[in-house]
Amino acid sequence: MKILLLSMLAVIFATTAGVFATLHFQDHTAIETLKSEMTSLERTSSPSGTDSTSIPADSLVDAVSKVIPSVVRIDFTGDGIVGVGSGFIITGNGYVVTNQHVISEAVSITVTLSTGDAFEATVSDSNADRDLALLKLSSSRTDFPEIGLATASVVQVGTTVAAVGYPLGLELTGSATVTTGIVSAIRNVNGYDFVQTDAAINPGNSGGPLVDLLGQVVGVCSANITAPDFTVEGMGLAIPISDCLDFLADGKVSCSSCHGNIVP
Repeated sequence: MKILLLSMLAVIFATTAGVFATLHFQDHTAIETLKSEMTSLERTSSPSGTDSTSIPADSLVDAVSKVIPSVVRIDFTGDGIVGVGSGFIITGNGYVVTNQHVISEAVSITVTLSTGDAFEATVSDSNADRDLALLKLSSSRTDFPEIGLATASVVQVGTTVAAVGYPLGLELTGSATVTTGIVSAIRNVNGYDFVQTDAAINPGNSGGPLVDLLGQVVGVCSANITAPDFTVEGMGLAIPISDCLDFLADGKVSCSSCHGNIVP
């Protein structure tokens, strides 16, 4: 979905697909309201937060190596469309988190692991308002590689992060792509908080994890901010892990790294 503002600033969901739906704000009041809501929300430091300055430089390599097996490519087909998104495995029996807009028009879904193993998947739960979806792999396996989920307290401005996923999946085959940056701001858009980052989030990254130097998910990559008449760089948006945990709790999925929020 693309949100068009008076300034021609747009928020575009980062899914590789044939069609983007567009929501236009026709009246000046709605535009000014959205502009006023796009303000940074101050976050206080937490003793449990991750201080990136105290972590060795090679920990980024370690973090990426840790999460890559859990990050998946999602191919979908629908009524005259094909597309690619990303996701991440949260349970050993094959539950996968992604964006709702990745699978909203899907008729069939195939999930491919970093090993090349591919599985059909079905939608177990979704929330269009928060743009989150939960998939279940069609498999009896119980040894899928689970990714770790962070707590909301570690998401602080300045934290080093990496976006992992399968951008340009229809054109760029092979292994997952990793881009790095920091948490630039906690941004409120239309009443929802987002983690803003300068780690590149491109079409196909949607649903992939934004992870910290411990290899834990701090956000779900969702969109980037662009403009048709001038260049906008380093303004990606991810859904905060706190919203993801709330979504999983509503779906009552058993998850070993969900900090007690999930009901088996």
